[in-house]
Amino acid sequence: MILKKRFQESFKTLLLFTFLGLFILLQSCENEEDKTKKETEKPTVEITTKTEKPVGGIMEPDAGEHLWIFPKNKDTLGSGGKLQIFMDAESHPHASASFAKYELGVGGELPEHKHNKTEEIAYFLSGEGIVITYENGKRIETPVKEGYVWYTAPGEYHSFKNTGNEPLKLVFAIIPNDKDGLLSFFKKVGAEPGKDATVFSPEEFGKIAAEHDLILKPAKVE
Repeated sequence: MILKKRFQESFKTLLLFTFLGLFILLQSCENEEDKTKKETEKPTVEITTKTEKPVGGIMEPDAGEHLWIFPKNKDTLGSGGKLQIFMDAESHPHASASFAKYELGVGGELPEHKHNKTEEIAYFLSGEGIVITYENGKRIETPVKEGYVWYTAPGEYHSFKNTGNEPLKLVFAIIPNDKDGLLSFFKKVGAEPGKDATVFSPEEFGKIAAEHDLILKPAKVE
């Protein structure tokens, strides 16, 4: 009898521990399910990296944007300039340089100016003219014609004029390809052929120029 009673007590204890173990196991499984469910329900943040690869291409001779710069009037170019923009920050935002063609009319001349952060490289296609530069404060005039290359570093006052009997034509690159750079300035002050250009006061013109890294040389007071 004593043995039987002890056996029953031992059996009850075993059952108790068994049920207790099952209860703990079930609770653990439920906690894991809740944790997994919560993690699944967490809002996911999708991170996407957008990379646009620069794309090259071939341009036709008449491609790009065409503008008249300082024309005599809307119908006559006169001694003004004919600008053809092939590449700028608007059309080619990934490019490192802008590229354009310029034809300066007979007798035409650009005002002397400089750029604080802009480099220019020009190649003369045809015509005859004079490039104006400065060295140690001394004004230098250099005759140019077809085949001449002209490099202008930042901070150097410069200009050029047409001394021939035909348009002085050149192509030039501008570095960097800035959205507020030289070509953007020409877009501001120029006009499409046949359309009136906006008339600016000297103060307005100087302000627009300075905003596009074009600093006019102060006029010499005699």
